[in-house]
This record gives sequence, C-alpha cells and structure tokens, in this order.
Amino acid sequence: MTNLHQVSIEIIRQGQADSGGYVASPTFSQYGFSWLRDGTWTAYAMQLVGEHASAAAFYRWAGATLMRYEAEVEALLKKLAAGEALVETDFLPTRFHLDGRMGLDDWPNFQLDGYGTWLWGLVKAVEGGVIDAAGWQALRPAAALTVRYVGALWQFPNYDCWEEHRDHIHPATLSALYGGLMALRSLDPSLVDAVLPAAIRAFVMQQCVAEQGHFMKFLGNSEVDASLLWTAVPYGLVTVTDPVFQATLAKIERDLHVPAGGVYRYAADTYFGGGEWLLLAAWLGWAYVELGRHAEAEQIYHWIENQALPNGEMPEQVATHVLDASYLPYWEARWGTSACPLLWSHAMYLILGSRLQEVRS
Repeated sequence: MTNLHQVSIEIIRQGQADSGGYVASPTFSQYGFSWLRDGTWTAYAMQLVGEHASAAAFYRWAGATLMRYEAEVEALLKKLAAGEALVETDFLPTRFHLDGRMGLDDWPNFQLDGYGTWLWGLVKAVEGGVIDAAGWQALRPAAALTVRYVGALWQFPNYDCWEEHRDHIHPATLSALYGGLMALRSLDPSLVDAVLPAAIRAFVMQQCVAEQGHFMKFLGNSEVDASLLWTAVPYGLVTVTDPVFQATLAKIERDLHVPAGGVYRYAADTYFGGGEWLLLAAWLGWAYVELGRHAEAEQIYHWIENQALPNGEMPEQVATHVLDASYLPYWEARWGTSACPLLWSHAMYLILGSRLQEVRS
C-alpha cells in the first residue's frame, strides 16, 4: 500500500525549485508558477513534518521576490498619497515565476490573501524554529514592506482566492490579512499598528455578515464559500465557537459538503464541472479537529486518501459528484484534465494528518 504521507513529502520536494519556490502543479499547463498562498501552505506542511530546510527555502524565496519589487510598491504608495488612480499594472501579483519574475500574461493577479498568508506562515516558521534570529532579521524588511502594501490596499476590491470576482471584497481575503497582521504583531509589534487589524476585523463583522447570521461569500452576496473556513481556522478573526462561524460552518456543511465526501468551493462553481476539492475537505477536517469532532475529521482524512491515484498523486478536485457536468468537456478541451498532482492538496493532507496525530497522542 502506498505511504501517502511519505509520497506527499516527496512530491513537494520534487516540486520545489532551486530558488525555493514551490510550483503549484508540475504537470498542469496553467499552474507552473509559485503562489504566495499555495506556497505558504506547502511550506507550513513541510514545517509540520520536519522538513525545515524546504520550508525555510520558500520563505527566503518569497522575501527576496517581494523585495525585488520594492520600487513598485513605493511607486504605488506614492500614487495613492497623491490621490492618483491606480491601474492594474500598479499592483503586485499573487503568483510569480519560480525565479521570482512577474508573469507577463493577462491572468488575473491582484489578490491580497496570499500576502496575509505569507505573513502568517513566516511567523509560524520563526516561532517553530524554521527561521532563526538571523533569518528573521533578513526577512523583516519584506514583512514590513508587505504590511505597508496591504495596509494601503485592504479596502480595495480584488480577486478572491479562486481568481474570480475582481470587483468585490471578500471576507476570506480579509481574514487572511487579519491573521497575518496579528501574527506579525505578536512577533514584532513595531511592524503592525494595532489599529490596522482591528479595522479589518471591524469591517468584516459589520459589513460581511448576512442577515441569516453567517459570513458572506463576498460583500453583497449572501451565499457561502468554503474559503470562509479561514475566518476561524487558522486566521482567528473569530473563534470556532463564535455564533457567526458556527452559522457559516453549518451552511457550508449543508450547501458544499458531500456526505462522506469532499467539499465544493461554492454552489455555483463550474470550473472543471465544479468538483469536490481535496484541500477544502482537509480544511473542513481541520475545523472539525478544532471543534473536537475528531471522528468526522478522521472520516474526511480517509476520504482524501481514497482520492489519490495508485502512485499516490493527489488531484486538485475529483469529478465524482460535479455540480454541472456540462462544463467538464469545456475545461478538459481547454487545459486537459484537472491538475494532478497539486502540491496544495498534498500540503493540506499533511496538515490535517499532523493535527489528527496531535489529538490521537
């Protein structure tokens, strides 16, 4: 029987470039980049399984990549201070080539969640001994630059974590920013004024809760998105027992969780037919662990294992119960079959496994 834990580690190792960046998928034509978000979760998984050198290499890559574009950030901030309108090319991207270059294509790129995620992961790496004191001092300027960047832009509409809905504000994105800023403030209070994360949290709680008492997919849309799990796990905008999170979780379970199966991104999803995402199933399992619902978390963990190919590779999503099968031929003709292996799927499998191992022992 394939050792999926070890296979996942090996796939991640093989997907890390010499630069330190993790490719999102080594075989899928559109995912040959390193995302700050996906990469941070991959690095965090490697941290949890003891692969500290791999995790540290990613954070060094991310820090160097962001500092490479310090002048672009300064130019953006100068335009804002002068009251000038920003254009799409003013924003930093959420993904980079493995050598740190910006992409030059027209793929939607202005997303802020990855910047909050990288701050959160960087702090976890410092706290976990992955980054030593000298390493932190070397990365501190990149963290400071990130704070200035997101501090200026957090109220700007931007793409969600699925690269959709450019003209909206997303609670999951704001949660990532809140979690990253609060983590960094706990490590180095001089870098983050307490007013900033407090303002982000207040905005979400005042503007992004639907009449039914749950968080919105985005401002003005009362549906849910599975990424709203981030509001509590891990970013701590609210606790897992908070009534708003409980209502959000209940709606995700009703609308997006296949019984004894995976989790959809959102109810209207048509990407590759709208299948069940392994990484989102792992996230739901993680929330269950935090809530003490260990048997349900174990069930999800084993469901994820059962979606792996015989060689242990894990896909982005599976088409067992797609939301709209009519879109499958379109996407497969355009880009081939769904990404496999997806490093983020393997990372979340390792993270959920680590959390379950903690509660088993």
